[in-house]
Amino acid sequence: MGIVDETPGIWGKGYSTNSKEVERDYDTFAATGNYDASFVDWDYVGPTTAAAILRNYVPLDAQILDAACGSGLTGTALSSLGYSSIDGMDISGELLKLAEQSGVYSQLHKVDMQSIPLPIADNHYDAVNFIGALTYFETNDILVELCRIIKPGGHLIFSHREDIMRDKNVAETLRAMESDGVWKRLFGTEPMPYLPHHPDYGDAIKVQYFVYEVM
Repeated sequence: MGIVDETPGIWGKGYSTNSKEVERDYDTFAATGNYDASFVDWDYVGPTTAAAILRNYVPLDAQILDAACGSGLTGTALSSLGYSSIDGMDISGELLKLAEQSGVYSQLHKVDMQSIPLPIADNHYDAVNFIGALTYFETNDILVELCRIIKPGGHLIFSHREDIMRDKNVAETLRAMESDGVWKRLFGTEPMPYLPHHPDYGDAIKVQYFVYEVM
């Protein structure tokens, strides 16, 4: 049995929005010692893509939260571009151990982001990077909550699976938040390859990236 079969709650159509299941599966995956290597094998470019997009909007001296930071892949991509004030949070303690080893984070916190409000003050960060994790949230309330902790004029950069966006009509939620004055859309991509060499994803599951300015 491979790691994909051992961690069914974090993949494909069978993904879970139960925090305990997501934590368990990511802890299991991290404990294999092959977490980062697996994403290399699957040709995962989400961290570098998101970091490159963020660089167009966020100055290098910004204070950034890497929400759902995982093992530190995105934080490392941000650091390689010159960002030095990066905090991370994740639900998986095993992944946070890997993130600490990366040496790119100022602070790391174990947080269940399904539990709102987050333990962060209003208007705390210049930008939040939230990549590859919106799948595991039952509602989009987390997007509103992340806007709360971003300074007005700051930026939220996030990705979402195109199939889930379609199934849950997420585009309408994003437009409604803009109409409500929560944020302003600055950028969005067309669906792009997500994990092209993953056994369940291939060309079937794609991802989109977005940048919003918090109002």
